[in-house]
Amino acid sequence: MDVHPRLPGEARIKFKDEVLPLKDKLGGIRSLYSHNCVLTSPKVVLDQGLADVAGVFPALGKIDIEPRTRIELVNNVAVEEVQVEPGTFDFGHGLEAKATIAIWRNRASEKSLVGAFAFQAKFHRLDEIHQNAKRKSEEFYCEVQTHAPDWVLLGTTKTAMVYGIGGVAAPNHEG
Repeated sequence: MDVHPRLPGEARIKFKDEVLPLKDKLGGIRSLYSHNCVLTSPKVVLDQGLADVAGVFPALGKIDIEPRTRIELVNNVAVEEVQVEPGTFDFGHGLEAKATIAIWRNRASEKSLVGAFAFQAKFHRLDEIHQNAKRKSEEFYCEVQTHAPDWVLLGTTKTAMVYGIGGVAAPNHEG
């Protein structure tokens, strides 16, 4: 699907493989994929309705939803992410990953919702990554889980947690 916006200016298109712990036990890996667009456009209001958003992102026009459907905050929570980047990991063979520690907070109440430790490696093609470096990064990811089990919340994501604030599971979200 083409996720390019119908706007002038710069947009970053990303296909992302978010590696998460297994849903039911520590020490494993599962993937959650997304294909998205990141853009900064202060002059465009995207909270009017689906038709307005689809005017910017044509791919959304293919969704079978009433065009006047309003786009609203999930559970009336505006999330603010506070993030620090304490350093990088070097897994060898040119595979470096930026480490981040993030807190999602309710912007209105400033209450912390969830924290996350992550590391991110960017590349264009999976076959560009040396297999030993990939194996080391995966082993490290699994090892961190088993050394800090009280800090791992199995079976969810930050997005699913925001949906869960209202006691309703995220639609079509694997958590």
